[in-house]
Amino acid sequence: MPWYCLFCKAGQEQNVIRMLEERGAQPLAPFAVHVRPGQRGMERVRQRLLPGYVFFEQVDAPDWPGIVRHSAVLRVLHYQDETPELRDADLVFVRWLKVHEGLIDVSEVVKVGTKIAFVSGPLVGMEGQVLKVNKGRRQVQIGVGDEGNLFRAIWCSIEYVQEKKEGEPKAQ
Repeated sequence: MPWYCLFCKAGQEQNVIRMLEERGAQPLAPFAVHVRPGQRGMERVRQRLLPGYVFFEQVDAPDWPGIVRHSAVLRVLHYQDETPELRDADLVFVRWLKVHEGLIDVSEVVKVGTKIAFVSGPLVGMEGQVLKVNKGRRQVQIGVGDEGNLFRAIWCSIEYVQEKKEGEPKAQ
């Protein structure tokens, strides 16, 4: 099934999701869990991963005139060749988001020399795509595309953990 992406007014994603569902689409406006200082220490907070972006898949051709008439929709994202259907790394990215049900939780990492390795969470297996590490904010920038893609990078939260030694019992 083809995937598409709309750019809408930030904060209006839920209204756009309802409109797309009424039109038979299966929308996704992903969240990421971020670790932030709060009144009770470090707290986990859900925030839009890409504010203003709503992805959707639909079997039939979308009703573009009806969709763009919605007051919260600013534009349909498309490639330079005017194709709105997601492809290549963008399609891989949105399918990865769907696998995680639109919620990118905190991934656990261990320090390996000067680098990090993901040991659990949605970022496992993405070591080669880490562009930046912000230790203070406990975040990593993950490359999801390049010059020809609609999306190039996202920021996700990490939590440093101690590497479990072989034969060591699991912590309770």
